[in-house]
Amino acid sequence: MILSHIVAVSENEVIGKDNELLWHYSEDLNYFKKRTTGKIMIMGRKTFDSLKKPLPKRFHIVISRQNIDSPHDNVKYVNSLSEAYQLADKMTLSEQWPEEVMIVGGGQIYKESLKDTDFLYITRIPGEYNGDTFYSLKIPTQFKIAFSQFSSEVPGLRYEIWSKERTDD
Repeated sequence: MILSHIVAVSENEVIGKDNELLWHYSEDLNYFKKRTTGKIMIMGRKTFDSLKKPLPKRFHIVISRQNIDSPHDNVKYVNSLSEAYQLADKMTLSEQWPEEVMIVGGGQIYKESLKDTDFLYITRIPGEYNGDTFYSLKIPTQFKIAFSQFSSEVPGLRYEIWSKERTDD
């Protein structure tokens, strides 16, 4: 299983406020759709709630302290990040889902999963925002930039892909 973060983050490390995005760039939303469609996504309950409904053609593993049964076939609630990993690994091994699993938020899930992550898909949002949820732009040294491209539509918007260097242990 390959674990990847996908996140849009402002210059001052904000990713949201009151469980909402603070910006709406259709280009970035399309990028998110392109990168996550057909894949398993791991997220916290508040992030899932902010979606309003499950996203099509994706499987949602939602981490919650509450025991919740979902009425949706493409949503499964679990109680911990390790349980989310176990379920995602089992699903990817079944070959019904691709090997790459996308971690899509929120702030605490990103923070807890960073050490396990292989790729970071970061959209850098121009400007500073007043928010309550953050993503650290202090990229760990084991990650190296693999791709960087500015948006052709939105001045200052930049897409980056960071790849974790493998060590021979």
